[in-house]
Amino acid sequence: MLTSVYRVTIAAPDAVRTVSAATEREVALMAESVLRQHEGETLAVGFWVDCSDAAAGRRIAAYLTDLALELEHA
Repeated sequence: MLTSVYRVTIAAPDAVRTVSAATEREVALMAESVLRQHEGETLAVGFWVDCSDAAAGRRIAAYLTDLALELEHA
């Protein structure tokens, strides 16, 4: 049985962090936690999603993009 790994790499001005998990939800929550540390400056933070499921990668990216915009204007 193959296990999918979902990975999000977040590049902030001061550091690059990578979080990974076995589910979309887990990796999204981990990445959200990192993004929240940069509230008010999220437009200076980039991220990319690595996983074998393209649709899942798009969902994670869309969620994190929406969150980053929300946190920028919080």
